[in-house]
Amino acid sequence: MKIIGDEIDVIVKFKRKNKPQPLKFSIGEEGEAIRVIRVDKILYSEEEKLAGLRSYVYRCQSMIDGEEKLFELKYYIQDCRWVLHKI
Repeated sequence: MKIIGDEIDVIVKFKRKNKPQPLKFSIGEEGEAIRVIRVDKILYSEEEKLAGLRSYVYRCQSMIDGEEKLFELKYYIQDCRWVLHKI
């Protein structure tokens, strides 16, 4: 997988006291076509702490351009932001 590190917009589902569950996200810069990718399956998720920053890491799988691809989404808890970490 290639490290991307782009901030993304994500639609999530929250269940009471559980961590957020990503449903779909959009990627694309200004002037580019925005793509919406649905998260088909979350293979695993874990909490991570790097340099004092807590985050949730989600390893996911989806059909992108007719291929099944793996990718990682990261949610930084303190900043309330989502990043497409790897694809």
